[in-house]
Amino acid sequence: MEIDRVELKHQARERMALTDPKFWVVALTYLAMTIGVSWLISLIPVPGGADPVPQNNTFHLFFQLLLILYRTVVNFGLCLWALWTYRQLDPGLNSLIQGFSVAGRVLLMEVGIYLRILGWYFLIAVGLSIPMFILLMAPINSVVGMIFIYLFVAALFLSLISIALRYALAPYLMADRPDDGPSAPIYRSVLLMRGWKMQLFKLEFSYIGYEIANLLFSMLVILFFLNQAGLLSSEIILSEEWRVQCLDVIYSTPVVILSTLVTVPVSLWLLPYRAVARAGFYDARILAASQEEHNPQMPPL
Repeated sequence: MEIDRVELKHQARERMALTDPKFWVVALTYLAMTIGVSWLISLIPVPGGADPVPQNNTFHLFFQLLLILYRTVVNFGLCLWALWTYRQLDPGLNSLIQGFSVAGRVLLMEVGIYLRILGWYFLIAVGLSIPMFILLMAPINSVVGMIFIYLFVAALFLSLISIALRYALAPYLMADRPDDGPSAPIYRSVLLMRGWKMQLFKLEFSYIGYEIANLLFSMLVILFFLNQAGLLSSEIILSEEWRVQCLDVIYSTPVVILSTLVTVPVSLWLLPYRAVARAGFYDARILAASQEEHNPQMPPL
């Protein structure tokens, strides 16, 4: 059984158009609550004597950890908004902060998902590394060896996607039944996604055009600043300091801000569109599962 992605996305667009406030206002608020807060935290001055490199500074690491936890809860709020939008329950902006009422359960659920993904990925990586090591130890051509390495990396990447898709519906299950605790949505998501991971992957991959557009907009901003800094000339590219100078420009505050801002117009459409369509996938999957339970001829989950 397959889900009609065209119809699903059509329904998502229709129900987004009925929201009040408009979907782009919700997306803009979400961006302000996530990226905007991240920028504000980056402006917090480092205490005297601290390491000038933010990544190595305990003070910044503490705030980055808080930011990750905060964004996790806000992302759950976006799932709530998307689910209520698809069900035409007229959600408002306050749905973005509803996740804070169950923040503990949301965070425990996400930690559980992360540990499971990490564990399964480690097992698969070890399992694939053994035959890979044996092949590389054999007397084979260097070109053939490189092909095996590329296949190994591709297999790891595809395995990671497949593992992550097992838990993709957990936030929606938590939104529907938060009193079940943090573990139940994880187990139910695994059951619901059994045999349906490719369907969700196709739905998510259908937004690749928007992602490429955002990437191109960001790259154009970065290339503009690199050109202004004189780092795109053939003479300086060959120098040893070129890479360090490029990184200094790319991670400078104006470039980071502008390369993010140029993606906002597309993101105001893509964020709610993708979230509502995934909520529709969740509802369709719940409906299909209920029909399978009442039809013994249907294949099991």
